[in-house]
Amino acid sequence: MLNNVRLEVSFKAGEIIYKQGTPLTHIVIINNGLGKIYLETEQEKNLILNYTKPYHLNGGIGVFIDLRHHSSLSAVTDCEACFIEISTFREVLRLNPSFMEACIKEFAQSVQHTYHQFAVLTQKNMEGRMAESLLYLSDVIFGNDYIEHISKQDLAEITAMTKESAIRVLKEFKDDGVIANGSGGLEILDKTALKQIAHYG
Repeated sequence: MLNNVRLEVSFKAGEIIYKQGTPLTHIVIINNGLGKIYLETEQEKNLILNYTKPYHLNGGIGVFIDLRHHSSLSAVTDCEACFIEISTFREVLRLNPSFMEACIKEFAQSVQHTYHQFAVLTQKNMEGRMAESLLYLSDVIFGNDYIEHISKQDLAEITAMTKESAIRVLKEFKDDGVIANGSGGLEILDKTALKQIAHYG
């Protein structure tokens, strides 16, 4: 049923896959590449909520509330995405309780991450916020100590800083030997120190 209503679309890095406020007509699954989910604010400052890897379900709370996108999704790298028509997706949920349970678990994990993200942004200093974000990218998104494709602007938007402040904090980490600049990315050299900064920040 899902295969009969799916569409495959290619996106270039930087292109918007869906936009906050628009009708939610499809669940989006990135087949390859990396995307970012973010809130657009009236001050024209984006706040990155999380990143999405291949085979994550993307649609957000609007799937079950009002069929509206409450955040935006854009391509960080060139990627291909699968669009699954929402009414069929919801019908399959009703027909397959095990599938429904797995999908609800994934949505709940996403919400749990968002709760943690807001706690970090409101309770930690800039160094602590940056350390938390680098650990999230390393452990959850890339699965190693090398972070690539993430711009300084993106690091500012995931930590709720200005770009200038994010660059200053990253320079402090570099000067202290915690991270190093790599070819097109950042390498974590001392994860123990980074975890301490995240804990005490």
